[in-house]
Amino acid sequence: LLLIPHPPFQTRISIANPQNHATLGGRMPFRVILSYSCPEDSKYDTAFSIKVPRKYWDKEAKHLIQWFTEFYNKKFPERPLVETGVDLADKDGKIYPAEGIIQECFSHKQEIVLISKQDQKSAIEGSKNAPETKGSAETLNPSDIGSSRAAITLNSVVDMENPAEFAMAEERTENQYKTFKSNHGAKSTLTLKAAFRLMDICIAQYKLDRIDQILLEIKDACESKELKKDWYTKYIQMKAFCRWKQSKFGEALELFKEMKKQVGLSSKLLENMGHTYNSMGNYKEAQDCFQQALELVDVEQKLNPMTDSHKGGLYMGLGLVKKRQGNVQAGLVELQKALKWYQDSTGPKPHSLVAKAHMSVAHAHEDLKEWSKAAMHMELAVDIFQKTCGSDSPLTGNAQGSLGKVLIQLNKYNAAWEALAAAFNNEVKHDSLKVFTLFEHATLIYRLCTSLKAKGAKDAKTLVPALVTLDEAIGPQMEAKLVTRDGNVGALYKAMAEVAIVAQHYRMANGFLCKALTFFGEEKSFDCGSLIVECRNVLTLVNDLIRKGIGH
Repeated sequence: LLLIPHPPFQTRISIANPQNHATLGGRMPFRVILSYSCPEDSKYDTAFSIKVPRKYWDKEAKHLIQWFTEFYNKKFPERPLVETGVDLADKDGKIYPAEGIIQECFSHKQEIVLISKQDQKSAIEGSKNAPETKGSAETLNPSDIGSSRAAITLNSVVDMENPAEFAMAEERTENQYKTFKSNHGAKSTLTLKAAFRLMDICIAQYKLDRIDQILLEIKDACESKELKKDWYTKYIQMKAFCRWKQSKFGEALELFKEMKKQVGLSSKLLENMGHTYNSMGNYKEAQDCFQQALELVDVEQKLNPMTDSHKGGLYMGLGLVKKRQGNVQAGLVELQKALKWYQDSTGPKPHSLVAKAHMSVAHAHEDLKEWSKAAMHMELAVDIFQKTCGSDSPLTGNAQGSLGKVLIQLNKYNAAWEALAAAFNNEVKHDSLKVFTLFEHATLIYRLCTSLKAKGAKDAKTLVPALVTLDEAIGPQMEAKLVTRDGNVGALYKAMAEVAIVAQHYRMANGFLCKALTFFGEEKSFDCGSLIVECRNVLTLVNDLIRKGIGH
């Protein structure tokens, strides 16, 4: 999903009025992503993420230019940038005054560029020879500069690909939000900005319960007559993302349609609708959305060349649709385009979007039974997710679970055990439990422990805390309607009992089997008779072991 950029918490480098010395304040790490396109030689094209030293915080723009050129010239001493040859400009080409103070602002992606003064001069001379063209050194039109333009794109962000910084940002933003709400009320602009920053962070970590709480707290403010114009669209957008990640795709789609009424059609909104239709199994509608978005994004970029392109997500969506329609090979072609686009667009540092693309390519190879290729892409994805999102992220857990299944196909049972055990430990902590995924992984873990005899399976006892966590979470999530109370929950409890048995925790297994029998007994849409008999037989054996004092 787009509209909320990834990383989800970003700031804009802007220039305050010289008389208004707003400051960065030093509360957050100040980091920029620096990308450079060299007009003479593409080998000098580069992108890297760097922290701005504290001595340059709350400094004038000319100091920032000095520091960036120094940093770049250390990387490429053979082709240095000249400090006096560039200016800071916004994405529309407006030059910032060198005396302006850099201030911190929280917003979605805002591009700042360093423009070669020679290019400015050429643009101005060109405009003089064309009377109908309006423009000056202070208000350049990017399209006037042409292909010779040398620009550095600077996006100031808190590094959300770094789990440690992510956690720090969440804690500080949570405190900001609570303080502003207490002191200024929910209708304060300060409160609402902090609320949406916090939700951006939470949604990337799948902390969906917290997002629901915040949405409820700011609902009246965002819907109020005086604030609706500025905040209501953002409110329904965030609510749509939350519902999507909770797998409530029908609700998400209705919210996206409401956004369409509010703000009109855009390529990013079409992409979100396409992913939603795809998840609902409405593949024709999904394909129409992605293809229309690909056409529209080209139009948007022609109208504004500095518009942030997101073709990677569109290629990925189109590839997934083709794959699910049965044309896996054609889908793989689109997914490989998406992977290359993300690799080219995100720079040399690990990025979670690259990992997501690796997973989509891997699943296509999996469908084609090309197990080794699938495993290679999944291993790369797991490594990137761990570095960028952390071991507790659902993205990491999902990738580990998929890798475990593929490794079984390759007869790499020990590695499969490690991946599936890590996935299970991760998945039980989710705010929205995936019952079938947990059942599948628990069943595979039991199989690895018994028939496949994986060496690591001797450590099955390490999964006992995860079983306790899962048992404690199922009830509240059923009450919250996040998990449906049906026979599937019974099947999950039966699989949990099997894992408890191999861990020799027989009393725990006894409790799980009794709960499984309850859910099987309540199920009316499916005949659970054989499952009930099986549970009762296992329960008899477990009770016998308990009476003999064996295990826990």
